[in-house]
Amino acid sequence: MQRLPSKPTAALWMAGWLALMLVLAIAGRQALPELNVVQIMEVRSVFGLFLLCPVVHLNGGFARLKTTRLGLHIARNLVLYGAQLGWLFALTLIPLGQVVAIEFTMPIWTALLATSFLGEGMTAWKVAAIMFGVICVVIIVRPATGEINPGQLIALAAAVGFGISRC
Repeated sequence: MQRLPSKPTAALWMAGWLALMLVLAIAGRQALPELNVVQIMEVRSVFGLFLLCPVVHLNGGFARLKTTRLGLHIARNLVLYGAQLGWLFALTLIPLGQVVAIEFTMPIWTALLATSFLGEGMTAWKVAAIMFGVICVVIIVRPATGEINPGQLIALAAAVGFGISRC
């Protein structure tokens, strides 16, 4: 049985993830005038691969990464890569706060997709949380002008892609 991290350890991992996401968002926005979205994603992917190689090596190497569902893993990662491209592209079109608010709909999409395709149960609490989440995103994004920016739609598509990649 796999041991779960303690609460302080988990909190540190989440804080580290949040800090790195902010660094990625700020660095991506700063680099976009000089580089296109695909170039930034390639640099990010290669950098990530080099960071993960020692971790993979210390845990038994690539031989331990055997799977019988290679096609599903490839499809999932292609969806995730497309979502990351969309997220980065949305940064060029709308304010960072809107991108992050729309990105935080990812758990909503994950819950809806898991219910639809994986047979997960939908309780009243989950429905209430989803409705509350949608209301909060609408308040933050404020589409009251009746105008929906293409960047908002791209960020929403990226959030759906992130949700798909989590299922």
